[in-house]
Amino acid sequence: MTEDRGEERGRPRLRITRATLAVAADRLDAVEHFYCDELGLAGSREVAELRLDIGSAHLAFTAASETEPFYHFALLVPGNRFEAARDWLAAGSPLLEHPETGETTFDFDFWEASACYAHDPAGNIVELIAHRRLEDSTESGDLHAAELRGISEVGLVAEDLLAALERLRASGLELWYGEVGRDEGLGFVGRKAHTLILVPTGRPWLPTGRPAESHPVEVVLARPGRPELVVHLRGGLVEVAGPKDG
Repeated sequence: MTEDRGEERGRPRLRITRATLAVAADRLDAVEHFYCDELGLAGSREVAELRLDIGSAHLAFTAASETEPFYHFALLVPGNRFEAARDWLAAGSPLLEHPETGETTFDFDFWEASACYAHDPAGNIVELIAHRRLEDSTESGDLHAAELRGISEVGLVAEDLLAALERLRASGLELWYGEVGRDEGLGFVGRKAHTLILVPTGRPWLPTGRPAESHPVEVVLARPGRPELVVHLRGGLVEVAGPKDG
């Protein structure tokens, strides 16, 4: 497995170990069928919660009273397996097209990454992203769900981005890409391939242009040798449970 160059410079190896999202109660069965039956992810189901294994991380969908909550999140695939991962996702749901070019592969050269997107049955914008030379695989041929490396990105739609960033920074998380103002911008907090995305309500999500909405989120982040952090988003406000740095 190839290490991130940022880790070689001594930055904490932050990882998202769990993300919990809301889903309309009447969509939970369809969501389970999509991820477990169509895509082959391992998971467990209780009456009101579906828990999926994403590499060493867990993605949970909890039935909520909200009518149609939706999110953007990204799953990390091996850096050398993007084409196979794209085909794997396309077998479960039509890939979303770039609004201008019609392409279904999105090249982020500034990150040395490629991505693709699809909707799940809850209307979530699901992304697969591969960062070149990061967490490479020795596998070949068709991608299997067990090859996923983890949860790469979770969108946090906040009312006050600067206040949210300040709370995250107080717990040792830093903005590593992008810029945010109080109610505008796009900020990536954490590290490459393991990041929280700060966006304001109404900002269009790539690639559909659907305006971002704020719905409850809980994200657990592990930092080797340091206590884990739990980030909550409720009512558009970001809070962090865990030790404060400094």
